[in-house]
Amino acid sequence: MNDYEMTFVLYAEEERFKNGKEQVKKELEQVGAKIEKEEDLGDRSLAYPIKKEERGHYLYFETQISPEKVSDLDKSLKLATDVLKYLFIRKDNKKNTP
Repeated sequence: MNDYEMTFVLYAEEERFKNGKEQVKKELEQVGAKIEKEEDLGDRSLAYPIKKEERGHYLYFETQISPEKVSDLDKSLKLATDVLKYLFIRKDNKKNTP
């Protein structure tokens, strides 16, 4: 299992945000991800329109997930209707020593 930082941009509309959040959590559960931290970063204006939306609601997760499952998660999120954008970043677990 590797550590990942995952950021999701969901629709700003309250109902679609709730649906998107549930959908993201369900997809994470299905691939066996362990959520270590969840943070709601709130509603923000986007730098450029995404699917004709000017605002988005941001969610941030720190998770542990198998590398082979990240591909499955990516495929399922591409079909998610209430997710505008997402980004997965693998955290480097090595400590810098002087």
